[in-house]
Amino acid sequence: MATDHNRANPPEPPPPGFLAGTLSSTGHKAIGLNYLWLALFSVFLGLAMSLLMRIHIVWPSMRLPFLTGVGFSLERYAALTTFHGSLMVFLVLTAAPQAGFGNYFLPLQIGAREMAFPKLNRLAFWSTAASLIGLTAAFLAAPETGLTLWIVSVALFCSASLLNGINFSVTTIDLRARGMTLPRLPLTVWAWFINGILSTLIFSILLAASVCLLSDRLAGTNFFPVFSFLSSQPANLAANTLPVLWQRLFWFFAQAEVYIAMLPCFGLVTHLISTFSRKPVWMERLVVLALCAVGLSGFCVWGQHMFASGMNPFSPLVFSLLASSLGLPAAILLICWLGTLWNARVQLNTSMLFAIGFVSLFMAGGLSGIFLARRDLASAAVSDDFITGHFHLVMGVAATFAILGALFFWFPKLFGRRLNESLGKLHFWLTFAGAYLVFMPMHWLGLLTHANIYSGSRLAAIAGLVAPVRAFITVAAILMVFAQGIFLVNFLWSLLRGEKVEENNPWRATTLEWSVSSPPPADDFGPADPVVYRGAYEFSVPGVAEDFVPQHLAPDQVVKAR
Repeated sequence: MATDHNRANPPEPPPPGFLAGTLSSTGHKAIGLNYLWLALFSVFLGLAMSLLMRIHIVWPSMRLPFLTGVGFSLERYAALTTFHGSLMVFLVLTAAPQAGFGNYFLPLQIGAREMAFPKLNRLAFWSTAASLIGLTAAFLAAPETGLTLWIVSVALFCSASLLNGINFSVTTIDLRARGMTLPRLPLTVWAWFINGILSTLIFSILLAASVCLLSDRLAGTNFFPVFSFLSSQPANLAANTLPVLWQRLFWFFAQAEVYIAMLPCFGLVTHLISTFSRKPVWMERLVVLALCAVGLSGFCVWGQHMFASGMNPFSPLVFSLLASSLGLPAAILLICWLGTLWNARVQLNTSMLFAIGFVSLFMAGGLSGIFLARRDLASAAVSDDFITGHFHLVMGVAATFAILGALFFWFPKLFGRRLNESLGKLHFWLTFAGAYLVFMPMHWLGLLTHANIYSGSRLAAIAGLVAPVRAFITVAAILMVFAQGIFLVNFLWSLLRGEKVEENNPWRATTLEWSVSSPPPADDFGPADPVVYRGAYEFSVPGVAEDFVPQHLAPDQVVKAR
């Protein structure tokens, strides 16, 4: 199946002026860059919030912004953790790989001139920006007002993600260039496409739940009434009925949100590994099936969080089997990455280092997830350190590595300049070491909760180790956060003074975005629509002069080896 409807949405001429062209444009490249700028601001704001939390945990008497003074309370600390989590999950891990890179490169990689619904695309971005403003205002406001603002902000972000999901799905199905059949789609496009479908399904549920919750607060409705959470309930109301309704709506979204963040990263990492291994993706179609399986299984395992909430007695068996089945596509992806790297001519530039770092962190976090499946560990735990370490290692740091790898890879295409490789490699090694120094000790702290099997004296000795380990984690976190300053300096310096890219395809990649100038022109491909003749990963092809063949080259244009 291939379609050629590029003329259905011809690119609009950019409005005059820089601000008008950047802020009011419906062009997919301008909107994609806006998402990336938004994510860059959010990630550094979120890192600052995490530093405040770690320092307050170890040195609670230290005077810190928002956590000391007359206004400090438990609600203020809860607001800080909620603000940090909302920023990192919504504005960074969801927005950057999907809405940022996806908006910019999806049309370029499938040969389209624009997204299917450009005006909806602009509306989605401004809803996301309004969500960031609302989350920040909610953190600074009083608790009652802040809760309302936070719910409104989440609803705005859900609306934007729902629009993006529809836009990505329709664009991939309907606007592919001539010859861009489904088997020829790059794996990045497959990941964005599957993620778009998953986003449409789960963000609509969270949007409905947020609207109902907001209606309870502002309109006096009783979707989730307060008395249902109290010990005294009306006689005609089944115990815990409405809290279970909220839990089901929430976990229906929250479990799948993990895969919303990770699916684009799987596509990005596979794309980078193949490009810098100079080899085709090993078992490429199996990778596509694995991505589909991750999306399908991730959508269906929400009930594993509801075992003690009055569900059907047979439901734990079903959901546990579905949750266990996620290990199969994850193992397939890992085997395909290692198979692509096997006997490859690996180019260890910064982008490839971040991709390999992602594989390492994904393996480590996946192994710790096996331990979390044990009921005795979960019931014995009195600290959330193990879960925090697992979650951050897999969804937080690993996904960030994929985003950074993609940024180093596509920076020449985005801005026509290169990021400095020496500073990039220094930033990678400091961040890679810092991630393990911060989050692996958290796993160990979580396992210390099994110390209740020991005698009192030994238990006291083990408890005495907790404070030094927490101090070590905090110092390592501070150093890792400050290491991100190297990236910021590299980013800003390269943006202004970096080495200019003289050729369209500096990485010798195969996909369509490298067939145009850097940065791409306003109309992407010029007057002629691109035609696709081959798959996305034709590297080391026998009998040709180069070690790669771009997708847009016709058979008679390929230079044969002498």
